[in-house]
Amino acid sequence: MRDVIIIGGGVVGLSCAYHLQQKGLRVTILDKGNMSDGCSYGNAGMIVPSHFIPLASPGVISKGLKWMLKKNSPFYIKPRLNWELAQWLWTFYRSGTKKHVDESMALLRDMHVESREWYKQLNQHASFDFGFEQKGILMLFKSKAAERDEIKMAEIAHQIGIEANQLTAEQLKQIEPGIDFSVAGAIHYPGDAHLNPSLFMLQMVQYLKASGVEILTRQHVIHLEDKESDGGIVYLADGRQEMARHIVVASGIWSSGLLKKSGEPLLMQDGKGYSMNYTGVKKMPTIPSILHEARVALTPMGEQLRVAGTLEISGMDDRISAEKVKSIIESVPEYYPGISMHQEAPVWSGYRPCSPDGLPYIGRFKSKSAILMAAGHAMMGLSLAPVTGRMVADEIIGKNQSAIHPKLFPGRFS
Repeated sequence: MRDVIIIGGGVVGLSCAYHLQQKGLRVTILDKGNMSDGCSYGNAGMIVPSHFIPLASPGVISKGLKWMLKKNSPFYIKPRLNWELAQWLWTFYRSGTKKHVDESMALLRDMHVESREWYKQLNQHASFDFGFEQKGILMLFKSKAAERDEIKMAEIAHQIGIEANQLTAEQLKQIEPGIDFSVAGAIHYPGDAHLNPSLFMLQMVQYLKASGVEILTRQHVIHLEDKESDGGIVYLADGRQEMARHIVVASGIWSSGLLKKSGEPLLMQDGKGYSMNYTGVKKMPTIPSILHEARVALTPMGEQLRVAGTLEISGMDDRISAEKVKSIIESVPEYYPGISMHQEAPVWSGYRPCSPDGLPYIGRFKSKSAILMAAGHAMMGLSLAPVTGRMVADEIIGKNQSAIHPKLFPGRFS
């Protein structure tokens, strides 16, 4: 019997494997693909202590309804008769309260900061060089309404100890010399960081293999059986069964389907996003940014500029929305007039696993369960993966089990 089987070889699964291996456990990762694609590779590469407000917060529903009326909006829910979507939407609505936000802010801040420090230290290791830089991010805005929103957010950030500096258009040029901006101003969060997620994933896989972690690809898991104190059984599509003392489910959006078959409901919806990589950008920014009105992220990654955006809950519809891609591309020169977007770039898309309250699912459903959850991180999988791995490892070895906050409990909506 293995010590731990991790289902899912994305950034969360690899982070869990790293921490568990460091504790001396024998770890096997089972991944349904070949670990060359997915949200862990195509994301914006940002580590964001500035993102301390959960997705479910007051005003999001009304704003989302307005966005949904536009084909090129940054947020879209595909209308359909689906009971699981209805449950998710109702729980999302009920979660969007000031109380929920107040209880989540310090938790998210601390989780992001712990992950940032982990990435910073790991990047200094001889086996790693994934382009980690702590230059912060810029929240760029053009309108008065967006300026008010960003200033209000910066004031809340100050209240919980996060540095946030308001910059005029002229002050922007001082920290990004040579870059042309067409904005009213920005908020700079110097505590944020960024990295190249594809490089990180490649190097982490190599490191884990060299450290003795078994990584098996093209493994289609169809069912889990929880024997509680006696461990758990993983059933695969080819008829094989694998046993382990602990099973960590870190398979992103596919976690909900797997848990449903195993008798544990997990409210989760796909938040499809798009990204494109551009090379040869003449006026390359050095600081990542988020374009407030467009909800588009720009991240410099070596010689490439990654442009990402959109949250599309579409029921796992893998079609590329030409309107949404066009909207993302056209928004960039509206903020950065010196950046030409005429170059063709392949469009990547992936499904972010979204819980209805904007917080991940981490830990066990039952105290003696052999199955642990590590999923539901939405757009913050990269930024929250290291701390998730640490929490899962501590839970498994019985160290400081109370460190997993009750708001992360996987069964909180049961």
